[in-house]
Order: sequence, then structure tokens, then C-alpha cells
Amino acid sequence: MVELDRYTVSIEAFEAAEILPLWQQLEHRVKPHFFLSACWVSVWVEVFQPEVQVVRIHCDHQLIGLGLLTCRKQVRHGVLSSRVLRLGQTGIPSQDQIWIEYNDLLLEPEHAQQAPAAFMRFLMQRRDWDEVQLGAILEGRARYFTLPALHSVVQWSAPLYRVDLLAIRRRQSRYLDTLSRNTRYQINRSERLYSGRGKLVFSVARSAEEILPLWQRLGALHTARWGEGPGQSGFANPDFVQFHRALINKGCGQNRVEFCLLWLDDEPIGMLYNFVYRKRVYFYLSGISYEEDARCKPGLVLHARAIQHYLDAGYDCYDFMGGEARYKQSLGQPGGQLQQISLQRPRLALKLEQLGRKIKSWVQ
Repeated sequence: MVELDRYTVSIEAFEAAEILPLWQQLEHRVKPHFFLSACWVSVWVEVFQPEVQVVRIHCDHQLIGLGLLTCRKQVRHGVLSSRVLRLGQTGIPSQDQIWIEYNDLLLEPEHAQQAPAAFMRFLMQRRDWDEVQLGAILEGRARYFTLPALHSVVQWSAPLYRVDLLAIRRRQSRYLDTLSRNTRYQINRSERLYSGRGKLVFSVARSAEEILPLWQRLGALHTARWGEGPGQSGFANPDFVQFHRALINKGCGQNRVEFCLLWLDDEPIGMLYNFVYRKRVYFYLSGISYEEDARCKPGLVLHARAIQHYLDAGYDCYDFMGGEARYKQSLGQPGGQLQQISLQRPRLALKLEQLGRKIKSWVQ
């Protein structure tokens, strides 16, 4: 335990029975994104049982911050070995494919700017790491972790898109009325085409008993769209499937997980896997039955109906989260950037790697 300015930082062995109740208490005060909720974190711990240490940050003897930290050696380019610290990730690709977003320390809002630097200064006193990897973290949040002694490498970034439901409600508008003429036309045309073939119905499933039988069907649609290879559809990855089945079971019990469905007669032609948390909807992934007729846009229809549903239900935001996609641009508004950033110590091997990236970028 080390005192840094106003803050006292400690990192020690993880005891789930002790930390998870503390996490829930702090979560109640912090009101974070879903990926820092006790629901997500407890499933991550239970399913993967990672070797972690718990970060505790106190200010004036009051607990104001928590984090779960792992350390794993990573070999890149076949020769470069680096000891990497990570928040909320294991460093095992099959486990990290669960796609955590809005990653961060769990911090009380009034300490959100100063506490990350205190955490990093504490880490600088340790000699058991070469880089700290943060991801996927908001670009505006990542800068609070940077220190002059560390080199920041942005490994990837992705735009965020969202729909401000609160603003639409204040204007007393329908969601469709906020979209461009072209997007409205595509949605309305799709609805007409489908209605000419059968009964088009939107529904929401909220219980694990309803959702789990649909999970396999969603997986088949998702795999057909994204592929079965490494790094493609998570449904080809047993760790991904195990985690999300457990998350559905726990999340449904806490009213945190929902499926939105679009049916044509008795056949689901689209499914959305969403997290609902503190009046915010997080669209996580979808399974869409695509048509040969390009005029049929089941994904646009399903999202439009889902967004109107959540608007009517009193939610404040529909979050498409990270990723460049045409439909997100058409249906939402830009909401910043997510980054995976590596904060690196001045190691020769890492400097050579950085130089290699610059040369490659220049050649390209």
C-alpha cells in the first residue's frame, strides 16, 4: 500500500467473496457502464477464474476506486516478449473475445480524472511489467492514465454510435422522424415488402427460459454472417459461448439482458442481444436472416422497432457501441471513440516495435 498525494493505492491477492460485495457497493455510488457492473464482472470471474489482483484506491480513508488486474506474458512477432498488465481482461484471446467495451477502473465520478494517474504512478514503482494495456476504453478516459515516462501506442480505435432517446422524447418525436429521408424510405419499403409475405411482429424476450432456446439460432445466423475462423464470430469460440450463456442466466435474473426479435409469421428473421442498465440500452450483437432481395432490410427494421420500443419505455440512450458500420451511421449519431491503448515503458524491444510500425505505415 502506497500513499500518492491524496490517494492510497494497493494491489493484492483477489478474494471474490470479499471484493464482489465491495464492488456492488461502489457500483451503486458510481453508476458505471454495464461492462463495469457487478453482473458482468462476477460472470467474468466465475467463468474464467482468472489469476487477478484487486486494485483498491482510497481517498481520505474512503474507498473510491476498484479494478481487477491481470499480468500475462505476450509474445509478438514471434520474438518480442512483453509482460502486459490488463484491466478486466486475461490476455488469452479466446477469453478476451467477449468484447468488453467502456473498460476502465470503477471510480467515483469526482475522482475520475485524478485517480487513474495515482494508480499509474503506483504501478511505476513495480518492476514486474513492461506495458499496461487499456481496452476498449473511451478515448477521453485513456488520457487520464498517461504519464510522461510512458509511451502511448494506440493499437486500434473504433467509432461509437448512439441514439439520444432523451432528446427525442423531449421533442415529442417518433424515432423514424429523426432519420434521413433515404433511411426512412428503406425501412418503410422493407416493412411493406415483408408485410406482403406474412405477419411482421416485433417482440422482446426477457427471461433465460425464453432467450436460451433462441441463443443457438442467433449463433447460427451470426456465424453465417461473420464466419467460423479465429477472431470471426464468437459463436465458434467455446469460451465466448460459455461466458455469454452464464451472463444470460445471471443477467436475466437481474433484468439486465434482453432479446429483441423480429418475426415473419412464426420465423425469427432478426434477433438483437442487448444489455439494459441504468436507463441505457447496449446493443451487443445480432443475428439477421439476410435476403437475396437487397430491398429487404431486416436489420434496419428490427433496430428501428427496438429503438422506438425503448423510447416508449422511458430509456435515455440506445448505444450501438464501437464499430464502423453503415447501419450505425444511418440509425445513430457519432459518440466518440473507443481505443485499445498500450502504455509502454522505455524498453529497447518495444521501441524497435514502435519503429517497425512507423516504417510499415510509411511504406503503406
